[in-house]
Amino acid sequence: MPPKPRFTRKEMVDAGLELVRQKGAEALTARELADVLGCSARPIFTAFENMDELRGEVKKAAKELISSYANEAMEYDPPFKKAGMQIILFASREPNLFKMIFMSSFDKPTSFDDVFTSHTGNNKFDVVISKAYSLTAIQARYLFEHMWVYTFGISVLCALNQCNFSDAELSNLLGVEFLALLDYVRKNDVERQLDLPERVMAKNA
Repeated sequence: MPPKPRFTRKEMVDAGLELVRQKGAEALTARELADVLGCSARPIFTAFENMDELRGEVKKAAKELISSYANEAMEYDPPFKKAGMQIILFASREPNLFKMIFMSSFDKPTSFDDVFTSHTGNNKFDVVISKAYSLTAIQARYLFEHMWVYTFGISVLCALNQCNFSDAELSNLLGVEFLALLDYVRKNDVERQLDLPERVMAKNA
């Protein structure tokens, strides 16, 4: 009968998450994690096929954490602005985890739609926007995408410790941008601009 593993996969992922939180994603190596766990690297490679698999699980755990921040916004009215503030708060509190999620290099450039979908997952903020402001699904998606990009920019500034905004400043920044976009989608035909993936094909033509 094989010996019982000293650490579960979850315990290793949790330790990896804490390692990234403290030292950054580049510190997540087999040697560093083994030192944290107080063991050799063998248990790590028994539980995971390789370090890429482990890093993927740690990144997934980081995404779950940022999702928990954003989901707290559903208790507020309006939830959408609060969600943006929560994402920025995460970037300020957990800069290394934010960088791992959003600022890791890709093997090659990908479309915005793929990036957007991978990071927003199955949240329902576009549905919330559609119902709250009487927008079509495509109008709501357009507004959501542009607000996400705007919020991401502020979050990067905070994660890199370039800027420090007060809650009042963030509320004003996000509120002004949201109202400007809301006015835009109501006055302009954005239906054709969001014909996915036709817009990507048109830009690459």
